[in-house]
Amino acid sequence: MFLATLLHSEAAACYECGCNNSGYRSNERWGWYGARKSVPSAEEARRDLADYYADSAAKIGKITEKSGYFEAEILNRNNKLIDRVIIHKRSGRIRSIR
Repeated sequence: MFLATLLHSEAAACYECGCNNSGYRSNERWGWYGARKSVPSAEEARRDLADYYADSAAKIGKITEKSGYFEAEILNRNNKLIDRVIIHKRSGRIRSIR
């Protein structure tokens, strides 16, 4: 019982600080690491992809809406295609398909 109380208090403290005891910090847009976040529109997909690629020189090109996901072109600074990714509408997960 003591161990359960101790673990619960540590989890509560971690929830308050936002680190989720995993090394990842939450924010108002993404939540805890692994949290699902719906992406209902192409504009939201563009914003999320821009955040994801913010630390690189990549740009977001054309975004096409499909039934369960958005497909986006990732361009370099010379507007040359370097990757094609999808962002899932229900979960917000991003993965390369090229």
